[in-house]
Amino acid sequence: MRAVVMNNELSVIRQRFDEGDTQVADRLPDAIRDSWLRCANQTIQMSGQLEYAYVRPDNLKELKSKNSRLLNISNRHVEQLFQAVAGAGWSVLLTDKDCTALQVRQASRLRNTRIASAFRDGVILNESTVGTTAMSCALNSKQFSRVFGAEHYQQQHNSFHCAAAPVFDHLGRLCGSLDITNENSLNDMAVFYMLETCARNIQKSLILDLNNSYVLEIIPSSGQFGDITNLLLAITPDGKMTGCNEAASTFITDQRRFYETCFSDLFSSDFQSLSSRRAINGDPFFLTLHSGVTLASRVISLPHEDKSLARCKGKIKPVASGKKEPDTTFGDEGLKNSVARGAKVLNRLPVMLYGESGVGKEVTARHLHDASQCSGKFISINCASIPENLIESELFGYQPGAFTGADKKGFKGRIAEADRGTLFLDEIGDMPLALQSRLLRVLETREVSPLGSAREHKVDFQLICATNVDLKVAIEEGRFRRDLYFRLKGFEIPIKPLRERSDKLAIARRILNKDCQCKKHLSAEVAEFIERHTWPGNIRELRNVLLYADAIGEESKEVATYELPEEYQSCRGILVQTHESAPKHTTSGRLLDQASQDLINQVVEDCKGNISQAAKKLGISRATLYRKLAKERDTTALN
Repeated sequence: MRAVVMNNELSVIRQRFDEGDTQVADRLPDAIRDSWLRCANQTIQMSGQLEYAYVRPDNLKELKSKNSRLLNISNRHVEQLFQAVAGAGWSVLLTDKDCTALQVRQASRLRNTRIASAFRDGVILNESTVGTTAMSCALNSKQFSRVFGAEHYQQQHNSFHCAAAPVFDHLGRLCGSLDITNENSLNDMAVFYMLETCARNIQKSLILDLNNSYVLEIIPSSGQFGDITNLLLAITPDGKMTGCNEAASTFITDQRRFYETCFSDLFSSDFQSLSSRRAINGDPFFLTLHSGVTLASRVISLPHEDKSLARCKGKIKPVASGKKEPDTTFGDEGLKNSVARGAKVLNRLPVMLYGESGVGKEVTARHLHDASQCSGKFISINCASIPENLIESELFGYQPGAFTGADKKGFKGRIAEADRGTLFLDEIGDMPLALQSRLLRVLETREVSPLGSAREHKVDFQLICATNVDLKVAIEEGRFRRDLYFRLKGFEIPIKPLRERSDKLAIARRILNKDCQCKKHLSAEVAEFIERHTWPGNIRELRNVLLYADAIGEESKEVATYELPEEYQSCRGILVQTHESAPKHTTSGRLLDQASQDLINQVVEDCKGNISQAAKKLGISRATLYRKLAKERDTTALN
C-alpha cells in the first residue's frame, strides 16, 4: 500500500537523505525508496544541475523503426487518453523499455518550461540520467507508480506531478511505459484508472494484432466479458501459445516456460472447440483446466484464414419471428407486453428504456432490434463511458486530418454505421449538452456531418435510448434539453430493479437453463437467499453469482449455499436480517435502498477500498460503483 508522506515531512526526508541517512528513505513508497537508493549508489546529486539529453535524429529514426509496431498500435490509445485528460492539464508521454520518449502529447496551456523540455520526442529519461521518475519506477516495479513533487529525486523535478504504468507486449515482456504529467498536484484516481486501462488496452491491441492466432478472452472468476482484468491468450491453429496478457501469465503460465506452452498443456478441453461454430460466432463457451477448474471463455479474434469464414457466417441472419422473448421479461407479463408493443412501434417512434444498471436494458434493446426485422446492424454506444471530448467524433465520425492524431482513413461514425439498422444510446442522460443539440438536429433532419466535413449524409435508423436517471429532474437541473426529451419520448419501457420484481426465481432458473452447464436447480436455502438479497447489480449480478457456482461448484445439479462466491457467504445473514426487519410496505422504498447501500459499503470495506475488486464482487462496473458512492456522499452532506 502507498505510504502517505506530507510535503513538510518530505522536506525533512530529502534533507536527511542528502546528508547520507539513507535509512530515512524507508518512509517512502517502496518503488520510490528503491529508486532513490539506486540514484544514491550512482552518486547522482539531488540538487545538481540537470540538462536533458536527446537521442540524435538519425538514431531516433532508427529507434522509432525498431518500435514501429508499438507506435502504430498505441497511437490511437495514446491520443484517446490525451483527449480525455488534456483539459485537466495532463501531458502524455510514451517511452520504450529504456525510458526514451517515443511519442509525446503536451497540454496546450503548459506554463512549466521544464515539463515542456522533458516532453519531446527522443528525450532520454532513464534513472541514470534524470533520477527518479514515475516512468522509471513503473518500469522497475512493473506496476503503476505515482511520483509527485518532492518525491522526485532531482530537485529540478519537484514541480512535476507524474503517474506512469508499464506497457507489456504480446508476450508479457516490458516494452515501454506510459506517463502522464501535470504542473498541478491533482491526485485524480479516475485519471490514474484511465492511464492503467490505456496501458492494458495497448497490450490487448498488440495481442489482437497477431494474425496467425485465435485470441481467447477468459473470465477468471465472477466477472463479465469485456472487463479489462480478463485473461487474454493467443493460440495458433496448431495449438501453440503465441501471446498472453499479464493477467493470463500470472493466472495460467510460468513465463519461463511460455515458449514451450501449448493449449493441451493448460486445458483438458478439446482444442477443436475453438473452431466450432459457436466459438467462431463469438458466443461464450467453457474451457476446463487440467486441475478441473472451469472457465467461461470466448474467441475475440480469429486466425487470418478463418476471418473470411466468420464474416460469411456473420451475414447469415435468421429472420426474427417476432415471438422471441428477451432475457429480461421472464414471468413479468407487464414488461413482456411493453416489449412486444415496443417492437411494433420501433420503426416509427424512438423507444426509451428506463432502469438501473444491470437490469437488462441492452439485452432488451437487442431483442427489439431483432424483432423489428430491419436489415442493418445493431450499433450500441454508452454515452457515460466515453470522455466528453471523444464522444462527438465517436458518434458523428470525422474526416482524415480533422484533428491531431485522427486516423488517416477517417472514421465513419456510429450513427452512419447504424444506417438501415438500430442505434442504441445507453446512458443518454449523461450525454454532454453541446452534443444533445447535434443529436437533436440529426433526429430532425436525418442527416449527419462528420467532423471536418461540410457535406451532410442521409441516414435512416431506428433509435433506442436507455437511462438510469430521471430525465425530468435532469431537465430542471439544466443537464438535459427539454426539446430533445420530447423528441426521444416516443414509447417508454420501464424495467424494474431486480429487488422490486416478484419473478426473481424465474429469472434465476432461466439463467441456469440457458447459461449454466451443470447446475440446473436451486436449493431451498439459495432460493430463499435470492428472494431476500437486494441485488444492487441486478440481473447482471445474479447471473455472475450463478455462473460462479456452476463453474467452481460440485457436479451436483443443485446450487448449494457454500458454492456461492465468498462475499455472499459473509453477507447472507446480514441481508436476511435486513429483509426480515423491514416493514412490508417499504420493500421498494428507502429502507431497501439503504440495505443496498449498506451492502456496497460492506463490500468496499471488505476489499479494503479496492474499487475494482469491489465492483467485481458486486457485479457492477467501476463507473456505476463510483456513482453510487458519490450519491451516498451527496445524500450524507445534505442530511
